Amino acid sequence: PVLPEVEIRLRLGREEGIFPVEVTSVGDREFPSGRLDARGLLPWVPSPSADCDGERLFSALFADPRTATAWAQLAGEHPQRRVRLRIDAEAGALHALPWELLRAPGLGGPARMIAADTATPFSRYLATDHHAGLPVLERPLRLLAAIAAPNGLPPHLPPLSFEEERDALAAALAAAGPEIEATFLEPPVTLARLEEALRAGPHFLHLVAHGEWNARRECAAVYLEDAERAAERVTETDLAEMLARLAVPPRLVFLASCQTAERSPADAFRGLAPRLVAAGVPAVLGMQGLVAIDTARALTETFYRRLLAHGLVDLAANEARSGVASAGLPGAAIPVLFLRLPDGRLLGRHGTVQGRSPDAFWRALVDSVREGRCTPILGWGAHAGTLPMPEEAAERLAPEDYPFPDRRDLPRVAQFLGLHDSQLPHRELCGLLARWLRRRLGLPESGEEEGETVSEVARACGWSELCRSRPAEIHHRLADLSLPLYLTTNYDDLMALALESRGRAPLRAELAWREDALAGGAAARELLRSPSVEAPVVFHLFGTDGDAGSMVLTDDEHLDYLTAISRAEDNLLPGAVAEALARTTLLFLGYRLGGLDLKILLRGFLARLDAPKWLRRLQVAVQVDPEDLDAGQVETLRAYAARFFANSQIDVYWGSSEQFVAELATRLLERRHG
Repeated sequence: PVLPEVEIRLRLGREEGIFPVEVTSVGDREFPSGRLDARGLLPWVPSPSADCDGERLFSALFADPRTATAWAQLAGEHPQRRVRLRIDAEAGALHALPWELLRAPGLGGPARMIAADTATPFSRYLATDHHAGLPVLERPLRLLAAIAAPNGLPPHLPPLSFEEERDALAAALAAAGPEIEATFLEPPVTLARLEEALRAGPHFLHLVAHGEWNARRECAAVYLEDAERAAERVTETDLAEMLARLAVPPRLVFLASCQTAERSPADAFRGLAPRLVAAGVPAVLGMQGLVAIDTARALTETFYRRLLAHGLVDLAANEARSGVASAGLPGAAIPVLFLRLPDGRLLGRHGTVQGRSPDAFWRALVDSVREGRCTPILGWGAHAGTLPMPEEAAERLAPEDYPFPDRRDLPRVAQFLGLHDSQLPHRELCGLLARWLRRRLGLPESGEEEGETVSEVARACGWSELCRSRPAEIHHRLADLSLPLYLTTNYDDLMALALESRGRAPLRAELAWREDALAGGAAARELLRSPSVEAPVVFHLFGTDGDAGSMVLTDDEHLDYLTAISRAEDNLLPGAVAEALARTTLLFLGYRLGGLDLKILLRGFLARLDAPKWLRRLQVAVQVDPEDLDAGQVETLRAYAARFFANSQIDVYWGSSEQFVAELATRLLERRHG
């Protein structure tokens, strides 16, 4: 599920014990900052009741009326939402608080534990410089299980049985399903042998060992084994440095150990689990205290079973905590998830290919990309996770007196806005998208937002660098394909910025479709004669946000545009663009079956391409989000597209845009190393 993201960010304040609190719904709503008075919380002293502690934490966090109002409004508007707790490194004293206990008052019902509610997947979000990596598509999932049961443990730690822990974990994994292939590291579990086993590239590391937190030294450690199976204390630094040396660290580390989530109030990355995130692991599940064996086993089974069901690691952690609570076991709030995946997506699935076998589809497409014979055509869906979809934008723009029942039709809403001022809808849309992007990236309001565009905001803030935590961001994955030409019906220059981030020098041009711009179009066609990998062309078919007069937005503008390109003998296209449409594999990304943009592309340009049959290349690949249509409509889509692509192979990839580019990247990597 795609859930709205609510971030609670705690910063360092000027007054001791007082911390600014920001509650934001990314890209949606902005609220004034409040403050947390933590002087009554630190040092933390738990009460006999975990429920009371959770209500106490929630009351303190939202004591300020401003943050209380923000939380209440977002809870009302988005009953299901992803909750990320982000504590700035400078506010490190707050890391000692057991935030997983947070209990929100129910709306007419009992209080709900946020970190155990399936409606509010919860994590402690940690921003790092590491690339977060792509969702794992491969099956089976390879899990390395390391069970350290050494001799000679300190007297306060009970002994572990390798055989009992192995059998219990094997049973839990078997109950989770057949998609996990577990390998158990035979004793002795030394740090060197663990490193050697991890070099094989397992997706998950499940570590069962005793851990401890040294409050005086502010250092975490786990007890592994030496060559004779005697206890050997391995510090957080040793383990993190070992993981950092790996070419491919595991995607998930599950620390089934006591006190492995304890962290220093002086450093956001001190403590074992956070140090592993800093070393490059995108998701670490650790324990913030002593955990009973029965609780650990119940957590393990539920967590892996639910993770396999949907692939969302924060939701699986919530479901595991909920399972512990429902079973009446102690310690439901002990597991802590440290995460640097903004959407929580740890696992992915291959999309469904309609038209031919999946292997033939991917082989043909990968060959086209590798040979530079592929032309991506980007629609609005390429903005997934960055900007609102057209329906959301339309709802934001529609005024109160909008007379039509469907407030989610962007061209029609724009047409209404332009009745008295033809440029109003373009300005309003550009402003809305720019503000949305600012909030999505966590940027402060500049005070000069009037007239801002997405292109200006993205260029000024270093958007490409800020996208490092989103490994499946579509523009950057397409830039990695090293193609000479990219077509788009979007107005922004995100594609050009993504290409620049890969060391290219893109030329951004637009189709001159209005009568007063036709003369300038001839000059543009001359400039676009020879696009190359080093100097690719990003060609905007529907105008750019830097020139409102070029934008195709309203109902009338779509009709005028179709009329203009239908009358022109050469469709107004530069020769290089027309040739690419006729002779390369076309890859449609981010379009919807009933959208005006797709209809105009098919009827205005592609139906009139003049190319001999023998020049037709391989295929037309159309990515369609499964939420847009059901399986029975796929054949309808193929027949619809076939009207405009005579003599071509039409393949439909049934899956999201991000899912598609992640799978394409994986296939290209496999071919490169195969």
